[in-house]
Amino acid sequence: MQKKIYLFCPSIHDGGLEKTLSIYANFLSKHFKVNLITNTFNSRRLKTINQNVKIINFKNKFFLQNRIANNLFCIFKTFMMNEQKLVIFSLHDHFFLCLLKFFKLNFKLIVRTQTAIINEKNKDEENNIKEKFFFRNFLTYFYKYSDLVITFSEQNKLFLKKKIKVKNVEVIYNYFPQQKAKKKLKKIYNIFFVGRLVPDKDPIFFLKNCLSLSKKIQFNICIVGKGSCYEKLKLMSKKNNVKIFGYVEGGIKKLNKQIDVICITSKYDGTPNVLGEAVAYKIPCLAPKGVGLSNFILLNGKGGYLYKPNSDNDFKVKLKSLLLNYKKAIYKSKLSYKELSRFDYNNTLIKLKRCINEIL
Repeated sequence: MQKKIYLFCPSIHDGGLEKTLSIYANFLSKHFKVNLITNTFNSRRLKTINQNVKIINFKNKFFLQNRIANNLFCIFKTFMMNEQKLVIFSLHDHFFLCLLKFFKLNFKLIVRTQTAIINEKNKDEENNIKEKFFFRNFLTYFYKYSDLVITFSEQNKLFLKKKIKVKNVEVIYNYFPQQKAKKKLKKIYNIFFVGRLVPDKDPIFFLKNCLSLSKKIQFNICIVGKGSCYEKLKLMSKKNNVKIFGYVEGGIKKLNKQIDVICITSKYDGTPNVLGEAVAYKIPCLAPKGVGLSNFILLNGKGGYLYKPNSDNDFKVKLKSLLLNYKKAIYKSKLSYKELSRFDYNNTLIKLKRCINEIL
């Protein structure tokens, strides 16, 4: 008889976390009885989840207006199901579930850290989220009451085990299967930003510096995504050679032949998915040094280009170098592509299944 797991994702948007949710749900449904708990009206994302997953979507607009209220509402509805052996796999907003474990409620809890953990590994990330420093540290402390914490880096694992005293932590990378793709030299290259158009991803930084550099070197600027920065980006793009696609489901997969360079400009991040997917298509990448897994995926600069975070000048210098030496950029992308085996099926999804089985 298959064991039951409740995937807990109170709100669903169109970011990397949601893509991971789809991948996890579809994979785990082959080995467990999977129920997805959510309160969302994002039917587009739910359509990417296969029929083996039972989607329990409350569609309550009142609670959806407030993130904390929505979280508590979903928790309440989950526990009202009166499962004898409740197993919850939380994809985000873990605090209240961890708090219930602190108060000794009898259920199994798996949490996945989806974004940056303040662990002194990178001062630039810490400075960018300093306004949330205490709050994030406070939340992270309660991870110790979960049964399993899944995180995205060895630095995080070390911090959680030594500083927070989390007993069971596993590093499980996101799944990035290698794709058949090839890049070639061109006269004019297409520089892309792909991701949520929100302040922490900093598409404003991307566009501002690309517009500045485009006065010296000719290239096309392309933006894929949606979010709160959209209107400002649109305003900045007037009378310039900028194409804003809006949201595109599976953006890199659909547009990879058009993409010559991917730029990551996150202030703080987890993996991120866009970078791994770009490497899977051998797309040359420029990313902030030490943010998320940028160094790890791009082999500390051997497999791509790294710029100093928050530095307009260094971003433009590195992007210029990439464009003027695109043959070298292709070579670098092939090196990071070869090392993508660290993110293959066995090292990601199979490892996830094994770790879950060990606590059930």
